[in-house]
Amino acid sequence: MTSLLGPITATGVCLVIMVWLLIGHRGKGTLAEQHKDHHTAWWMLLFGLFAQGAGQMFAAPKQVGDSLTTAMNTQFNAGAGATALILVMVLFGTKPRVWKDVIVGATLPAAALASGSILALPFTVVGSFLHGLVGA
Repeated sequence: MTSLLGPITATGVCLVIMVWLLIGHRGKGTLAEQHKDHHTAWWMLLFGLFAQGAGQMFAAPKQVGDSLTTAMNTQFNAGAGATALILVMVLFGTKPRVWKDVIVGATLPAAALASGSILALPFTVVGSFLHGLVGA
């Protein structure tokens, strides 16, 4: 399946998001002027969604999200839903910081999908829509 822009894989979408964030945060020019730090969390949520289906290059966000969920269950018996809620509170309840938003935003989709709760619903619906939209 192809998209309006031609064939794009999940790995390709992750690369595009990475370049956008690097140019937007560190660069100068038109893209940098459009980028705001509070946008990073939303871009990284999309990155995390596409990283679920990307190749080995982007396996880390899913592995970190799964490891965090397992660690929280083992140490605190908190449950996957509590882990996902904690990540949501850290991501959206604190002041936007680029590196915090990058790490938490990329791992939140994996933690939410692991919970299998209502927290996974937005990621499942939006992820399916975006995967169909870009053909990844």
